[in-house]
Amino acid sequence: MDSDQSSNHAKLVIQKLLKQTQESSESDQNKKISTPRARVLCVTSGKGGTGKSVLTYNIGFHFAQKGCQVTILDADMGLGNIHSLSGSSLNYDLVDLIHGRMDLDDVILETDFGFSLISGGKSAELANLTCHDFRKLTDYLEPLKSTNDLILVDTASSLSLQTTAFLHTLNEIVVVVPPDPTAVSTTLTIIRSILQFNRSALIGLIINQVPKKRIAKEVFSEINRICILELNKKLIDYGQVRTDSNIGLSVTQQQPIQLLTPNSRACRDISWTTDRIEWVGRRQSNRLTLPSNLQSSWL
Repeated sequence: MDSDQSSNHAKLVIQKLLKQTQESSESDQNKKISTPRARVLCVTSGKGGTGKSVLTYNIGFHFAQKGCQVTILDADMGLGNIHSLSGSSLNYDLVDLIHGRMDLDDVILETDFGFSLISGGKSAELANLTCHDFRKLTDYLEPLKSTNDLILVDTASSLSLQTTAFLHTLNEIVVVVPPDPTAVSTTLTIIRSILQFNRSALIGLIINQVPKKRIAKEVFSEINRICILELNKKLIDYGQVRTDSNIGLSVTQQQPIQLLTPNSRACRDISWTTDRIEWVGRRQSNRLTLPSNLQSSWL
């Protein structure tokens, strides 16, 4: 299959999933749901090496410290490694869940830091999931909505079929952006893809690994300006995380940076970003919960 055929196939799959989403959502409108519904935050980036997973991990810890029930879903399927940040041993992952070898409780990894992880796994089976596999996955993940306050979805750093399935259906997306010359173009590519199928999504940016706040503001302002002018979409500024050697130290020590160096500038930045995310959640609470049927929101 050549690249054009592959692209067309991916679009047809996404369109099929979105049609199923709409039909499921319309059906759910007539049901009274009393179960708690979690907020879901999709964290993505246009390229590898942006520090996205480390940032997601530390945001999860900050929310857990606020008393929230948090689960991080490592959606970098087949290349999942976020569990290694906590020093936890991985027994089971999403492939075991999808193929029915384990239940949801078996694949949830309880960390020593107050939040849970579900690993994307290392199996090549997860790199090419079918539509049927995705629907099975969302069925299995349905109970998360009643046991969590926040679900963080850490996607792969690419516009793969798996990544776009999340980006095109979840209603809150954060793009992690490095301050390099390609940042504007790669971020705009992601945002255009999101808006093609998910126009109403709230989209925000975190400028990561930046030496100065001024540079972060310039990067955000440029991307936001283009989005407003060309895409008629205003972005949310979730702030920046400045370059800090303590981030690398926390990865090596397999501890959240707030535990290791709570007064470091990176920790202060992540804390501010977490507060900002929390503030947006309060302002937009009616938009940022999962629908009554998790499947209708995710796929």
